Amino acid sequence: MLSQRALEAFKTVLESGSVSGAAEIMNVSQPAVSRLIRDLEDRTGLQLFTRFGGKIVPTPEARELAVEVERSFVGLATIEKTATEIRQGRRSTVAVAAMPALAHSLLPDALVDLLVKRPNFRVQLLSMQTHNVVRQVASRQSQLGFTSPTRHEHDIDLVRTVELEYVCILPREHPLGAKDRLRLEDFAGQSVVGYSENTATGAFLQREFGKMVNAPEVIVQSHLSTLVSALVLRGLGVSLVDPFTARSHEAQGGLARPFETDARFRLAIIRPRGMSLGPDLEALLEVFDAQVARYSG
Repeated sequence: MLSQRALEAFKTVLESGSVSGAAEIMNVSQPAVSRLIRDLEDRTGLQLFTRFGGKIVPTPEARELAVEVERSFVGLATIEKTATEIRQGRRSTVAVAAMPALAHSLLPDALVDLLVKRPNFRVQLLSMQTHNVVRQVASRQSQLGFTSPTRHEHDIDLVRTVELEYVCILPREHPLGAKDRLRLEDFAGQSVVGYSENTATGAFLQREFGKMVNAPEVIVQSHLSTLVSALVLRGLGVSLVDPFTARSHEAQGGLARPFETDARFRLAIIRPRGMSLGPDLEALLEVFDAQVARYSG
């Protein structure tokens, strides 16, 4: 393997024009520089310098090699600069895993705000089902996760839980849109776009609908609130969603109304067990909280 020190000596001799000049720049003796050059010539099988009129002159092979050596040192300089910026907290790359309801709505808005304050922040935003968020964080592939509350206590720490009110979404011009607020009783006899039973919202609706005399008819189910919204927009029924999906639903022409219930849409913010968040992720949570207040307000 070529010696990095020998390549440095080669590059410095080229730039200074002499062994003595290179020795002074590198703060070593002239014989040391000469030995490094000879070692490089031995390992490459190339004659890199000749003497002419008392001066050391690079050969054509040396000038060709110098192009690649320069590229190598530029790459090393970039790596060194990046390491310095990371050490000083001016550059960071993290992975954040989130359930789709957040990954497609609130978190992109939060990242826009964060990048204004921290332009060197770099993040990989991953959208996945809630149980996969837990696995991603537990395996330390993501440093932060946004998911439904979980009983999974191994390999993750709960940062905090956020509770928000449910919102009812309806197709455009639906009769229930005439009401300012809706309750479960208003769902009686209606067509509903439901959720898979293994979701928190799906379990809540199934439990409440089971208590009703004139229970609504669940036309179709999905595990994603974004798909629920798409189905509601196409007139297949009404449903409940988080405030973030509700706002997106309205932006696409649907209706959204406050929903009166003691149940809450709950999300958990998690991190790998024992891992500190650091200044960048703390800043992300700060803008996240500001976005939550905006959406729920």
